[in-house]
Amino acid sequence: MCRIRTSNYKNCRTENGISISGDRGKLVNFEGNCLPSLAPKMSFWRVWHDNIGKISEEENTRYYVEQYYKEVLSKLDPEEMLEKIPDGSILLCYEEPTEFCHRHLVAFWFELFLEVTSSEVYENPVRETTRKLERPEYLKDILEEVIKENYDMGEYSSIKEAYHHNKHKKEYQPVLKNIDLN
Repeated sequence: MCRIRTSNYKNCRTENGISISGDRGKLVNFEGNCLPSLAPKMSFWRVWHDNIGKISEEENTRYYVEQYYKEVLSKLDPEEMLEKIPDGSILLCYEEPTEFCHRHLVAFWFELFLEVTSSEVYENPVRETTRKLERPEYLKDILEEVIKENYDMGEYSSIKEAYHHNKHKKEYQPVLKNIDLN
């Protein structure tokens, strides 16, 4: 499994960055690799953005996490996505390290499903430094709750165990053939 990190465009000035924002980093002239399949959908992003200041931050955050999971993450296989990300990559978006951002949800999604941990970092190629930064850890709890409400957990309490059980079940379902016994 590869090791990934997260950051914003401002804090990552190396070739390791991969944009996961909807505009692929165009606002900051990002010219690196992109993973558009991890970008949020404008349909729920607009609703979330329009709700800022109109409903509680907690309720609005929960709405975004639910919609992002249902419309983006639930449609992807975490192992397959992780295989597309080169080792040492930094998933990029715009928000500041401690602000709410979908890149944190992606990192926690990998952690909950595959136990792949990551860090929010500042990386400067000129001084060859990488520094770990704070991030909104509370998002992991919200995402875990949303996943458990919307994912086939079976008898498992661990998302990783349920994921591997479901994946194994899907891969090894017997193919029934039409057999004429007469």
